[in-house]
Amino acid sequence: MKFFFERTESDSEIKIVLKPHSLYAMMLMLTLWLGNDFLLQSAPISQILMPVFIVFMVIRFFSLIRVQKEVIVAMKQGKVTTQGSKFSFTNPFTYLINK
Repeated sequence: MKFFFERTESDSEIKIVLKPHSLYAMMLMLTLWLGNDFLLQSAPISQILMPVFIVFMVIRFFSLIRVQKEVIVAMKQGKVTTQGSKFSFTNPFTYLINK
């Protein structure tokens, strides 16, 4: 999925960029849920927020699991380098896998 990561492949390397948008969306949903739980204490809002939060986490997990498997195999072969930050929009976390 383009929202969670972007994978580009050239003759010499595979570049996988993990986008921080989904991480910030998860943090926002968690903040909304905790704010509702501690401040508003509204059950109807929680009944909407929690399923959305859980579905988002499941979709993110299954979208990234294929990437993680590829990276783990390349790590065992010693072909992976990383750069960037998980929280940066200008320099996102990137896996570079040499072929």
